[in-house]
Amino acid sequence: MKRLFVLVGMVIAATGPLAAAPNDGAAAAQADGFVATLRSYATSITEGVSVALENVTPSAEGGLGTFEALIGDAYYYGHGVSRDYTEAARWYRRAAQHSNAMAESTLGDIYYYGRGVPQDYVAAGQWWRLAADHGVAVAQLNLGVMYANGDGVPQDYVKSHLYSNLAAAHLPPGQDRDIAVKNREIVSKLMSPAQIAKAQQLARAWRPMSP
Repeated sequence: MKRLFVLVGMVIAATGPLAAAPNDGAAAAQADGFVATLRSYATSITEGVSVALENVTPSAEGGLGTFEALIGDAYYYGHGVSRDYTEAARWYRRAAQHSNAMAESTLGDIYYYGRGVPQDYVAAGQWWRLAADHGVAVAQLNLGVMYANGDGVPQDYVKSHLYSNLAAAHLPPGQDRDIAVKNREIVSKLMSPAQIAKAQQLARAWRPMSP
């Protein structure tokens, strides 16, 4: 099937667990800061991960999820360690289990592109759906594309319009928001007035789910 939309590399590559807005520089700085902290626990990053998790007691599960996501960042971006997408995915899964929505979003990226795991559009859609429903705008943008193209999910223009609309509302001004608006306009031309009305009603009623 001819693609209606293009998932630009900047959107996917930049969705680290600590920043909804695409910003590789910020993610890199966060990862660098994390590695520096982690090194204080042990002489090597690999040993330091285990030692840190054994000795740090976060005040809540969300804190542990953030810590695990930072480890995932270090491996995903290759800061202080060799880039290892498989290891990054392992830590992002742990972070997602502890309610880190941005880790869910990055897992969608990992499966969509097959980074360290077999490429799997179904798994990508599942992770992006979780992140999108938890309010991650970039995941909403990507999920809108998935539903438009029927990649890993049943093709559904109403849901594509819904998630593109949510992304347009939640993304800051810039290229990604412009893409969301354009995607919404494209899919609108393929929908009936009743379908558009339904998608708009769903968008008005939408509320983020608690992680």
